[in-house]
Amino acid sequence: MLDRRWRAKAEQGLEPVGKALHVIGVSADGLTIFGLFAAAGTALLIANGNLTLAVFGLILTGLPDVLDGSVARQSGTAGRRGAFFDSVCDRVADALLLGGVAWHLTGDSAELPILVLAVVALSMLVSYERAKAEAAKQRRRTSA
Repeated sequence: MLDRRWRAKAEQGLEPVGKALHVIGVSADGLTIFGLFAAAGTALLIANGNLTLAVFGLILTGLPDVLDGSVARQSGTAGRRGAFFDSVCDRVADALLLGGVAWHLTGDSAELPILVLAVVALSMLVSYERAKAEAAKQRRRTSA
């Protein structure tokens, strides 16, 4: 999303926040899961047409995703497993949010179109997980 220079500056600026969250006992995985639940709640807000509240929900969904890497670095738990978990949860959150938009746009008879969207999202998620796992395995082989 951000080029390396901007990303490095953003990560550097977030380190004190990540350290503070780590000190009070917040884990990176906990932030990731919180963000996933926030995405589900935001999807419901969008689906029901509460778009003003959904803007705040999007912020609440994005903040943990921005901070989880910093918390992982501060706690010394940053690694491939956490990056994989975060990445997969991000895709699930994307699917939830887009499902909320689809529901909002379909009107009263949304159940079947949303079911189709859910199946498509889950089928893409399987491929995504497989590709990420293979990439991690390749990096492990080349670094060994």
